Amino acid sequence: MDALPVFVATVTAAYVSTNVDGYALLLTFFSNPRFRTVEIVAGQFVSMAAQLMSSIAITQLARVANAPCIGLAGIVPLTVGLMRIACLRQGDGCDEQSAGRRATTATGCAGRIFTVAAVATSGAVDNVLMYSGLLIGRPPAAVSLATAIFGVLTAMLCLVAFVTTRSHVSIAGLQKAAARLAPFATTAIGLSLLIRFDTLAWIYSLA
Repeated sequence: MDALPVFVATVTAAYVSTNVDGYALLLTFFSNPRFRTVEIVAGQFVSMAAQLMSSIAITQLARVANAPCIGLAGIVPLTVGLMRIACLRQGDGCDEQSAGRRATTATGCAGRIFTVAAVATSGAVDNVLMYSGLLIGRPPAAVSLATAIFGVLTAMLCLVAFVTTRSHVSIAGLQKAAARLAPFATTAIGLSLLIRFDTLAWIYSLA
């Protein structure tokens, strides 16, 4: 395993880069009086657990795959990121925040938790691919450490979003900034996967 500080920094960077839009989404939910704080936090943790389980499952399948083929998964976030950038240029609201603003009809505590988890997970394809790319080839101890770090960072993300919505900061301004930044982070994730597994060079060699 890499030196501990390097690994922790890598995991942290991966989480931050994939949760810019998640932060904006949490701002939307925390600003919605229909949702209680505990429901939002629970939903976010359910989503994070689902993302991690999916990532770990992908790493197990990827053990039998050729490394350059694994990098092809980067095409998904790359395409999604470019499409979202195009949406920004056209002024369209094609992001998870729109779904979060529409998610106001859920009833009951369990229903609201499920709504938060579902909305947060629906746009997390890039997260799953990034995490699986990070965890491929890692020993169980590293996977466990990454899981613990993701848990701490998820709690911190919820705390920061909660504090932000209770402050005098312009929520709309932060959401707009995050919405503009998130597509570029998603695109960078796709490129990083293609580069990490030498997929670009492999594709070039086939040409």
